[in-house]
Amino acid sequence: MDLFDSSQLDSAGKPTQIHDFNPGTIDAGPAKGLFWTTHITTSAVHVDFDEASAVMRVHQQDVEDYGTLKNALLDGPSDPSTVSFVMEWHGVKARLHVRDLLEHFVTDRIEGTATATWSAAVPSKNFTFTSDPAATSTSVFAEIGAERNGVFFR
Repeated sequence: MDLFDSSQLDSAGKPTQIHDFNPGTIDAGPAKGLFWTTHITTSAVHVDFDEASAVMRVHQQDVEDYGTLKNALLDGPSDPSTVSFVMEWHGVKARLHVRDLLEHFVTDRIEGTATATWSAAVPSKNFTFTSDPAATSTSVFAEIGAERNGVFFR
């Protein structure tokens, strides 16, 4: 999640990035080198395909504030931070079922709409941010789905 300051423009006239919140890079194990990914509890996610809905609620997830995308990609200096968010998917614009015998995967997806609200805190900088309410979200593309692949394909 990134924050930009529209009162500070870069040389191209675009708002300046002031925060880049992400969980960093996994340092060990089979996922070593994977970045911008973290574990959340299964209780944080609820999916109901019959109702074409899903919700993900995360409260005070530990992340780092790298300041800018460039600094994050370089795994540069960061400040310990937390983020909280609620994302909700709902409705049906389209349903998709794909079974690929050559690539060994099967997937069911529902395209709909989504809303989100989130907040962040950087204690070392005495900084907090809270987004506008979820009802003010604009949904461009949203999808929930399930996939089986590899040894789970059959």
